[in-house]
Amino acid sequence: MLHQLQQIAFMGFFFLLPGIIGARLAWSKGRNPFLWFLLNTCFPPTLMITIYQGPVRPVEGHYRQCPKCSEYSKWRDSVCRFCQTDLIA
Repeated sequence: MLHQLQQIAFMGFFFLLPGIIGARLAWSKGRNPFLWFLLNTCFPPTLMITIYQGPVRPVEGHYRQCPKCSEYSKWRDSVCRFCQTDLIA
């Protein structure tokens, strides 16, 4: 019984946890969370890709698009990090 619980804990920690984290990160960057949950669950190293990829669209509370250069900046930034344009709240 203890061996079975250890196997379940191992599967959850090394496969399910990266899937959940990857889905949350993908959602915050405007990507499909279900697809990234499946990718990160089946292939946990893809979590690094999910962490470092940029947003694909503005996401309220996470990322916004600069009106001048169309690059994405974090929501809390008041100035675009690429062209130094003031971002309108």
